Amino acid sequence: NGELGSTNVMVRRVVSMLFMDIAGFSGLCEAIDAEQLMRLTQDYLTAMCEIIVKSGGTLDKFIGDCIMALWNVPRPHPGQCHAACHAALRMQLELLKLWEKWKGEPGVPLLRFRCGINSARVMVGNFGCDYRISYTVMGDGVNVASRLESANKTFGTVVLVAESTFSGATSSGGSCGGERVIFRKLGRLTVPGRAEV
Repeated sequence: NGELGSTNVMVRRVVSMLFMDIAGFSGLCEAIDAEQLMRLTQDYLTAMCEIIVKSGGTLDKFIGDCIMALWNVPRPHPGQCHAACHAALRMQLELLKLWEKWKGEPGVPLLRFRCGINSARVMVGNFGCDYRISYTVMGDGVNVASRLESANKTFGTVVLVAESTFSGATSSGGSCGGERVIFRKLGRLTVPGRAEV
């Protein structure tokens, strides 16, 4: 899409944003050596990103073990909310497969991830400075997605989605590629420093 590919173009668009990281990653770093950690992390990132890309998503960036992914940019994705939720479930299953591969590795515990998804209108484009530019999204909705990922600790959950994502994912029956996504309501969450709930 040339509109979003230009160096100087920034536009507003509704985007589904996913933040995901490994629960207990700091403890894993302490338990195994750096070479083993790098190999396992590469396995994990490769497997998760393959699911994101196959679902029509775009990898935004890695932040340590955290993955930030986007749907509906740079190309439009009419089923973006479905796709993001379905990808999160697929990644959960894939992590279990990785655990089967890793369980013979010394010092590697059963790994779980936390994931937050929000769908909101944000600025999309190439951001940065003269030294480095990155294609990404900016806006309040990005912060909400990140806070949802962290809030899994409070709720004891694996995947938390915003009401906007839920509405989009269920607007046509809650299915994605023929597979149904089932939700349960947990409650309202106050994001620190944000006026809206």
